Amino acid sequence: MTDKLDLSAISSECQHTSYHLPQWDENGKCSWINIQLQRKSLNAEAKCIVPPTKVIPVIFIPGIMGTNLMSKNSDKKEIWRGDSLASVYWEWHSKGGRQRQQSLDPNTTIVDNRGNIEKEILTPFSDDGCLFPSRKNRNWGAALGFSYGRFLNVFQAALLDDWQTELVNYEKKYSYRDPDTFEIQSVTLKYSGTVSKLVGKKFDTHEKESEEPLTPNEFNHFKRFLFPVHVFGYNWLQDNKISAESLKTYIDDVLKLYREQHGYGLAQEKVILVTHSMGGLIARYTSQVLGMKEKILGIIHGVIPDLGSPAAYRRMKVGAEGEGFLGTAGHVLGSTAEELMPVLAQAPSALQLLPSPKYRSPWLTITRFSIDNDVFYPKNHDPFSEIYLQKDAWWRLYESDIIDKDKVTSESNWFRYNLLMKNQVKSFITELATCEYHPNTYVFYGNKEKSDGKLIWNQVVSTANYSPHIGIRPPPTKHRRVLESGYPLQEFQLTSSETPGDGTVPIESFDAIKSSCSIKSILATNVEHQSAYEAASLSNISDKPAIKFTLRAIAKMVKDIPSSESQ
Repeated sequence: MTDKLDLSAISSECQHTSYHLPQWDENGKCSWINIQLQRKSLNAEAKCIVPPTKVIPVIFIPGIMGTNLMSKNSDKKEIWRGDSLASVYWEWHSKGGRQRQQSLDPNTTIVDNRGNIEKEILTPFSDDGCLFPSRKNRNWGAALGFSYGRFLNVFQAALLDDWQTELVNYEKKYSYRDPDTFEIQSVTLKYSGTVSKLVGKKFDTHEKESEEPLTPNEFNHFKRFLFPVHVFGYNWLQDNKISAESLKTYIDDVLKLYREQHGYGLAQEKVILVTHSMGGLIARYTSQVLGMKEKILGIIHGVIPDLGSPAAYRRMKVGAEGEGFLGTAGHVLGSTAEELMPVLAQAPSALQLLPSPKYRSPWLTITRFSIDNDVFYPKNHDPFSEIYLQKDAWWRLYESDIIDKDKVTSESNWFRYNLLMKNQVKSFITELATCEYHPNTYVFYGNKEKSDGKLIWNQVVSTANYSPHIGIRPPPTKHRRVLESGYPLQEFQLTSSETPGDGTVPIESFDAIKSSCSIKSILATNVEHQSAYEAASLSNISDKPAIKFTLRAIAKMVKDIPSSESQ
């Protein structure tokens, strides 16, 4: 709170002090009402409590599959809408590969910002219109509701909680004369806000002894700014380069909104980016490749697949069976390769999550009963030529005939995939690999969940048993039957190394980011990939190290920005 009044004025000499809280109009301008004239003999005083006025926008960037999508057609049909997990499950669990391929096409889909938005207000003053533009106008409806709806509400409340708590409790002060010094002392009766509870606390980050807790001065400075939360929704099927260009435009639009239209202006011509998963790759590209670094105050990356993850290979080859609570995520994504591969093969963004050449090699092993015949890939740090663009090897990434058995169609599928991989996927991964990180970057990642640090095709005893009713039984979902020259019929099962991570991104993906001098702080914690930003309430934040780390990072980022009082 920005209070420009003399606190010592609250004394027994002033018998008629009235306190007046601000109200905001639709343009974000403050006023104080019900201030009435009093007789001079009453020695009356009216105090108008002044809130923060200068804005630092915070833009949240969801991960892959985290934005609602609709058809480009005039009917604007809902294609991917996540208002609830149940609705997504019933919409997608029974769809086959062909239906998924036709619906989830990057060329026929666009962002749908009509999703459900939480209406509950968790702070004394609403952020949904007036103080800030409405949540709808800040694009909250673009985010997948069951993944981010509650988090956005709690996150926004946490960024407002401290100054609003002080503001509404401002009049709960009493003054007394110290019997020893005879000076007037003021005591404030109030509850503490969310960020205030982080002052002086350490989170056991990578910096260990050099970790810098939030100081009282940094906290007090943080309270002098307004942090409206916006959502950047994007088509998570298309090339991440296109999404990065859109983010560049969105940043400029948000800055213009507060510079020219809403409230009292910007504290600085910069935004803060908070990212989840693949959203971090888009933010990095926008900042470091598209030249937006100077318009970004800082970036917080949550569970960013920085060097990619072998999980992207696994999902292509065998589907996502068993993922998520009771396997629900697997049913939604596609339980088998037949359901999921046709979608991923036409989605550049999904392929841009594959392990990059900088990922720790080898990460794919083919193990046979004869140990001398084990094969490891990539051998020469080139997963594109050794794995992704292999056309005939049985362990290749893409099977162009998985749902199209016609040879002409299959060849056409391969041609399109080959172009996409070379022109979009490889160039994006290569460009990110050669650029630095934003100089004010904070990172948290998971280190407790079993993850695909490496993958192994283990030879197993064949399950190709004959049944008089169905003939040769098909292999289980994660198995492949292989007929190679010089070998009898073999069967392999894809298994995970189950190395530490967040369940999707292994710790190996953070090798580069952990060694970068651009990173201000890194937190390794027990978070699951999809629910990394999960928070049920303001009080629940105390049990969420990743969100506490995010809030502290924002407070640290603004410590050198002049407050409204000095402008």
